[in-house]
Amino acid sequence: ILSGNKEASSSIWLNGTVVISLNLSTDWSYSYNLSEGTNNISVTSCDAAGNQSSAVTAIIEYDPNTYVDAGNASGTEDGTETHPFNTIAEGIVTVPPGKSVIVAAGTYNEKLIINKGIVLQGAGKESTFINGLGYAGNLITIEADNVTISGFTIDGNNSTSVGIYFNNYSFISINNNIIQNNTSYGINYSNSSPTIENNNIKNNNYSGIEIATGGAGIIKNNSIVSNQYGIRTCGNSSSEITRNDISNNSNTGIYCRESATPIISYNTINNNSYGVLIDYNLTWGALVNPDIGGGEGGSVGKNNITGNSIHGVSNETPHTIKALYNWWGDAAGPKYPRNPNNTTISSDWAYWSATGGDIGFYPWLSAAP
Repeated sequence: ILSGNKEASSSIWLNGTVVISLNLSTDWSYSYNLSEGTNNISVTSCDAAGNQSSAVTAIIEYDPNTYVDAGNASGTEDGTETHPFNTIAEGIVTVPPGKSVIVAAGTYNEKLIINKGIVLQGAGKESTFINGLGYAGNLITIEADNVTISGFTIDGNNSTSVGIYFNNYSFISINNNIIQNNTSYGINYSNSSPTIENNNIKNNNYSGIEIATGGAGIIKNNSIVSNQYGIRTCGNSSSEITRNDISNNSNTGIYCRESATPIISYNTINNNSYGVLIDYNLTWGALVNPDIGGGEGGSVGKNNITGNSIHGVSNETPHTIKALYNWWGDAAGPKYPRNPNNTTISSDWAYWSATGGDIGFYPWLSAAP
């Protein structure tokens, strides 16, 4: 609300447009719609003869985002940048949908539910910590579409089961975070197609990322290391897994079961027990069918599958798995029971089980991608 005094028989103009017509009053008031960001407002008055006053100017910054700083001990909190809340939960409650909760560096020992479409933005993954010490279940639960989480270390502290959980929500983006030390999963989702990008997902007791029924989306440019399983794809999930470092996971880099059909390309899959394990039993059926290169999903291969202690790719199904155009650590291809030179090739085993399934791995790359 802009208001003030004026001469009788004058009008008021804002930024060159008349908003209060010529009248006898000496008081005026006008409701002005601010735009997000910086608003430059010029106020002038004009008399009946057309003489215009000098301008009175105002610069008003309109910021609908909400601010959080654990270091605010002033006792004054309203979510502004000047007087931020000191918990993230307060910021989530207050922020309008479509806007951001901007979190300053610090440690926030709290369990969060995000129930509106917002951006949760930390000051940086090396300096802004969401800590699950003393909590169980999910450290962060997403219950809305259009949510972005970026710029945090999300640390379950070996207390919470899951770092980030969501089911049946759209336009979810999780990027530039460290997600670690959860007793089950770093990220667990289903019936959703998120973008999970540029995260470091490590030291979770079971899976770095668990993709359940209906899970799709893009998992790209992440470091997924030192979990039991790097990525587990279950149910009828169909995610695209590309350009990740999936290494040093104690059991499997990428585990596929039930009717999962992930598309796997351009990844480094090193130093796991199994690089890619395609599991099978009679209860699930034989619908599991990852595309590791040259298959129906459109994978171009170009994975670096080396140094895995049991098998680079282990196919336990009765059907052929496509794994073309990959690097196996040797220009002569993977060490393989049907390869007549298997005794002289030092690269990983590619494997098929007694159920009869083969692995189509030719042509392979003759140099690391």
